[in-house]
Parts: sequence; structure tokens; C-alpha cells
Amino acid sequence: MKYLNLDKQIVFNSLIFFFPISFLVGKSIVELFLFIFFITTLIYCKNWKNYLFDKSFIIILLSLYYLSVFFSTYINIEILAQTTDQNLILKSLVNFRYVIYIISIWFVFQEIKLDKRFFLITIFVYLIFLIDGYFQFFTGENFLGYLMPSGRISGIFEDELIFGSYIQKVIPIMITLFYLTFETKLKNKSLYFYFFLVLFLSTVIILLSGDRAAIIIFVFYLVISFLLVASYRKILLMNFLISVAVLFLVVSSGTGKNLATLDQRYNPKSTYNAHSAQTKNNHPVFKYIPKDHFGHFLIVKEMTKDNLYFGKGLKSFRFMCRGKLGNFYPVDGGVCSTHPHNYYLQSIAAGGLIGLFFFSSIFILISFKMINIFLKLFKKTKNNELLTLSTICIFVYLWPLIPTGSFFNNWISGFNCFALGLFLFINSKSNSEKNK
Repeated sequence: MKYLNLDKQIVFNSLIFFFPISFLVGKSIVELFLFIFFITTLIYCKNWKNYLFDKSFIIILLSLYYLSVFFSTYINIEILAQTTDQNLILKSLVNFRYVIYIISIWFVFQEIKLDKRFFLITIFVYLIFLIDGYFQFFTGENFLGYLMPSGRISGIFEDELIFGSYIQKVIPIMITLFYLTFETKLKNKSLYFYFFLVLFLSTVIILLSGDRAAIIIFVFYLVISFLLVASYRKILLMNFLISVAVLFLVVSSGTGKNLATLDQRYNPKSTYNAHSAQTKNNHPVFKYIPKDHFGHFLIVKEMTKDNLYFGKGLKSFRFMCRGKLGNFYPVDGGVCSTHPHNYYLQSIAAGGLIGLFFFSSIFILISFKMINIFLKLFKKTKNNELLTLSTICIFVYLWPLIPTGSFFNNWISGFNCFALGLFLFINSKSNSEKNK
């Protein structure tokens, strides 16, 4: 039994700490990790009921959201059957696996004794990933010879422009895991240095990546953390000042192979960021919204006119946008996307107002917790900083006013599952400590 328990801890630590870097390998590896989480839970968990119904409205709301999407897909299947995908009903049912994955991650955290060595290995791999990105920025290609597609840093992701998005999603998790693993407020100087190094290198390279949505969310996360997590204010302020100074030196020196691309993406007057004249005249309130994303909004608005409450089902956006609704897309010579690039627009498209209600309710629950944390600052009541960090992570992940990938994508869902499982564990732990 002693050796069995040792093996269990090795497996659990490997799952927890290697999962954030599994995204560097590929989507199939992410799914494999999530499935192993599930299998280990089946083997070791004796009472699933505790995790399904133990004060966890998030699990219930997410299940209801997937149910609404399934129902919408079922009632619209005659229309959606015209697509090349003939297994939409099955796929909408398979989405329920993410609920199981969240519970599994929650359970593993509950059972694990965190090993610092596994976390340090994860940090080492992540630092190599960052250095590879810097190498590509200065030379035009990464360690493996991959060129920058469209003049933007992609690193190990080759032609997929998700370098910045990965950093934006992994840093909130890394910081929370750091706090959870070392149970410290960075009083140890070596830990302080490593923490700063990871944060600094991540901040500079994400700004150089040109991923605007990722940058906004990343900065948003750092600002909220600065306001609500007192023990990190010094290091966050130092990170800001040094990062700004380094960026100024890099840009002013003219080094780097994608500075022209960055100027195009960050300049609001560039043709890339400007709406067509017709779009500007008709919708002046959306003047500064990128034309692609405004087009997505118009498509969702049009496609749900005849079924606003239930929506059109899974993957309906790609089908209807590429069909008769394509003429609403305000991009000269552009093509419709596979999804509307926003979780909440996607919720309306796939599940209607009912789906949007369940999905938004998750964000509202997290928002109330954020408000409670914020109010404690005025009451001079000490916050649980670990709970605060995990809450901020979910809050920025689900922030509605930002372009996103598809919520049903296993790469994105992997991050969401891990962050939600981590939050539910920390929240449950915090409630238990309060009761004691």
C-alpha cells in the first residue's frame, strides 16, 4: 500500500504540473491529459456525489449550458444536416465530458501532496518556450527553423498564431500553482527571483507577439492582481517598470523582425483595424471595434432572429455565415469564421438566450465573489490570497468584452477545465477552513 500511494502521488503530480505545458505539444495531448485525469478519478474516487453537488453551482450551470446546446442542435438538426458534419448531435453530447474533466481535476487537487520538483521542471520547460519566442523575434525563426507567419511570433506553434494567447492563459494558472505549491509570500529570495523572471519574460514577449486580445486580458489580470493581492504588489510594480523600459529600448533600437507588423496591429488608424466606410457610417458606436469582430456580431444577430430563445445549435455559426447570411459580413473580400470569436456570442448562436443565461450565470457567480473580495479591501479584512488568485484567473478567462477562441475547442476547454477545477478545489478548501 505504501508503494501504491507513492505511485499515486507521482501520477497526480505529473498530471497537475505537466498539464499546463502539454499545450505546447498539441491538442491531442491536451485531450489525453484530460482523459487520464478522468481515469485516475474513476480508479481512486469513492464518492462522486461529493463533487457533483457539494455547493458547486458552477458544475450544475455548466451542465445545463451543454444541455441547452444539445437541445438546440437536436431541434435544428434538419438545417444543420446540410453541413459536411453529420455527427453534430453526438458531438454536442460529447461536450459533457468537460464537466467530468473539471470534477476530475478538482478531485486530483484534493488528493495530491504537491511536489516542488515537478513544478520546477514545468517552469524550466516554460522558460525554454519563452526563450524560443525571443529567438524568433530577433532572428526571424525559432530554434527549429519555423518562420514567423504573417510577421508575428508563433514559436513552437508554427503557423498557429496562439503564442500570446497561450501565455495569457498559462500565467494565471502558473502563479496560482506557485502560491499553492510553495505556500509562501515570496520571502525566499531565490523563489522571488524565479517568480520575477517568469513574469518579466512573459510580459515582454506577449507585448511583442502582437496578439491584442491576449495582451488586453494579460494586462487586465496583472492590474486586478496588483489591486487585490497585497503580497505581490511590489513584484508586479517592478515587473511593469522594467518591462516598459526594456520594450522602449527594443523598439527604439529597431531590433526585431516583426516591428512593422506590430506597428500595423497596434496603430488604430491602420487599414487592418479600420472599418469599411459603410460600417462606420451605419454603426458609429462600434467605431473602434475591429471589423472582423463586428461582422461576427451582425451574423449572430441575424441568424437568431427566428429562434432567439433556443439558438441554432452546435457549429451553426460556421454553416449559416457561409450560407445566405454571408452578405452581412462587413469585410471586403473576407471570409466567415468557424465561430463568432466571443464566448457569449457563441452561447447565443449555439443555445440562444437560454444557453446565454446559463453561461452568463457562471460569470455572474464569479463576479459576486470578486466583488466580495474587493469590498474586503475597504473593510480592512484580510483576503485569502490563494482563493483571490484562483478567482481572478476564472474572472479574466470568462471576461465577456474580449475576442476569444471557440469555447468548445479542446485546447481552450482544457485551460478552462483546469482553471475551474483548481478554483473549485481552493474554494472548497477555503469553505472547510471557515467551518472549522
